[in-house]
Amino acid sequence: MKIALAPGDARQEALGRLLAEDGCEVCPYAPGEEADAWLFPLPTGNHPALAELKPGSLALTALAAGEHPHLRLRDYYNKEEVLLRNAAITAEGAIALALEKTERTLLGSRVLILGGGRIARALGPRLRALGAEVTVFARSPAQRAWAESAGCRSLDRLPETPAGHHILFNTIPAPILARAAKGALNIELASAPGGFRDPSGVVIARGLPGKTAPLSAAEALHSSIQAILREEASS
Repeated sequence: MKIALAPGDARQEALGRLLAEDGCEVCPYAPGEEADAWLFPLPTGNHPALAELKPGSLALTALAAGEHPHLRLRDYYNKEEVLLRNAAITAEGAIALALEKTERTLLGSRVLILGGGRIARALGPRLRALGAEVTVFARSPAQRAWAESAGCRSLDRLPETPAGHHILFNTIPAPILARAAKGALNIELASAPGGFRDPSGVVIARGLPGKTAPLSAAEALHSSIQAILREEASS
């Protein structure tokens, strides 16, 4: 199978190597290129090359935007097992970033996590294992129950500018804070628009898997892409 690879970050390059190891012929994307499938990076967005592909082309995408009814669009990212693996990689990257940006150890640090989704659930226990005092803000009672069962404190209400924490991680992709919390390292992990109405003083850390662990991130996506290619081959 010949796969045309649209350019992306180091994660995309690693995916190309993994697919080549599977026996696929991997080539760079170019307008008019003939291939059995086209692999677009994460996030794909409204990639201009999607409009250039011939009708019926197999396009492997992640978080694609826009309407493309002329294509066989297959999402390799929106699968629970992929999202969970990606959350774990994001959590490790977030911890590495926090250690780089602060002069404190995580041991004894007071950490606030905004949100109770996959990334928060991966991040909380890892921080706890390193000795941090972790508080999780989540509106869902089930998410707060998870936080408490993982040894974290929980909040169901949040002031506009929370105080008293050394590190704040936001995982909610909607503005819930007016500005960065004073005296804290504020790290934005959520997709745009993020959790801060005013992002001044916030460390924007979107796309951590592709930056901090591109090979592990590619491996998490690789199995999903393999499954799609097998399904297409048998259909």
